[in-house]
Amino acid sequence: MKQNSQLVSFADVAHQTIVFDRSLASDKLVLELIDTAWVQRLRYISQTGNTKLVYMFAEHSRFGHCLGVAYLAKLLMSNLKKFSEDSVCQYEQAVAAAAILHDVGHLAPGSHLAERIWSQEDGALHEQATQRVIKEDPEIVEILSKYNKELPKIVCNILNGDSSVPPWTKAIISGGGWNADRGNWSIVDSAMCAVSYGRYNVIALIDAFRLDDNLNLVLGENRLDALTHFFVARDSMYRQVYQHRVLQAVDALTSHITLRLRDLTTNCKSAQQVQETLGKLNIFCDKALSAILATSNYAKELSLEQLFSMTESWWMYHLNNWTTCSDTILSDLALRLRDRKLFKTIKLESDQDAIIEQARNISSKMGYDPRYYISVIEEKDKHRGKKEEPPKVIMDTGKILAATEVDPTIDVIMSRPPTQRAWLALPAEVKLALGRAR
Repeated sequence: MKQNSQLVSFADVAHQTIVFDRSLASDKLVLELIDTAWVQRLRYISQTGNTKLVYMFAEHSRFGHCLGVAYLAKLLMSNLKKFSEDSVCQYEQAVAAAAILHDVGHLAPGSHLAERIWSQEDGALHEQATQRVIKEDPEIVEILSKYNKELPKIVCNILNGDSSVPPWTKAIISGGGWNADRGNWSIVDSAMCAVSYGRYNVIALIDAFRLDDNLNLVLGENRLDALTHFFVARDSMYRQVYQHRVLQAVDALTSHITLRLRDLTTNCKSAQQVQETLGKLNIFCDKALSAILATSNYAKELSLEQLFSMTESWWMYHLNNWTTCSDTILSDLALRLRDRKLFKTIKLESDQDAIIEQARNISSKMGYDPRYYISVIEEKDKHRGKKEEPPKVIMDTGKILAATEVDPTIDVIMSRPPTQRAWLALPAEVKLALGRAR
């Protein structure tokens, strides 16, 4: 990090250099929040989880991503102020704070993966945890309240998409189609995975956004091609990187580890009982792990101190300890994940039921409980078919239309295909016994 007068710059893999200016109140707020413990903690939360076991340089963290989101939000608001200064200035600080803080509630292992394996409820629990941090962490509350006593509440309303704040404030952070969050991870994750799928003309998009009379974010017709390019980039990142079958096999292995932990503690009614039960099997378990295994909603029920402790190093320390525990299933699964002895995959075709049953039988005969060693991976293409609306397009005539109406390509990209890709994840030795060498 370099400092020059009021400017603070960060080298960035996506944008080369991102700059914040201490003489601007919203930038100064971002810089103060960057120095808080919760934002610094994001250095130890993986941006893409197990992706590093497939793309070897994908070791990056949520910290750099959040700085990038704050930077894109800053650029977009600077552009919007040229045309709607009063509307933007009123919420500029709140949006800037929401951008830098939007991911502080993520846990290990692997952010979204953690959300799936630790939660027994549907919903974005990291968002619930984020809002708790914004409302309850003394350091963050003090900084936000110094600028405006209502700022913690306003920031949470923006992240919630509450009707009390203008729609453009939510759209910048997490709106349908393009937003600063997706707009940043698409480029950053692409660069860190050493692929080109996620690159698109981000500056062209930012320069073309405006606010309509209802304070919605709309895109100028002249840059619709850049929006279409983004949708292609986003779709490619999901299908080629995030839904890579090896990555999903790794995630399945990780899920089976936590499944085994839950099965071993299924009758436990409290964190204390979890610790006692696992202790008898020589399974290491700290207070945060015992608490998360004993709850259905960690975002509400764990203390901020416990949530704070759940970083990637926390996870790896547990994983390494489990490799020598008394439970043979957990120790074997932990060894496979730690040493990258991963599950292999078989693409499922029309006769998939027969193959799955055969794999389960062989797995059982080889001493591998199918509950923990056989997994069906289905490509749900969750990024497609979402109930989301891409930004409206303001035509050169002044008429505002849906982006999908102007360019049907976007609608095609957002739609789920009629058939989904599916694989069977299983140990290499079981795959070999099935007669599948590759």
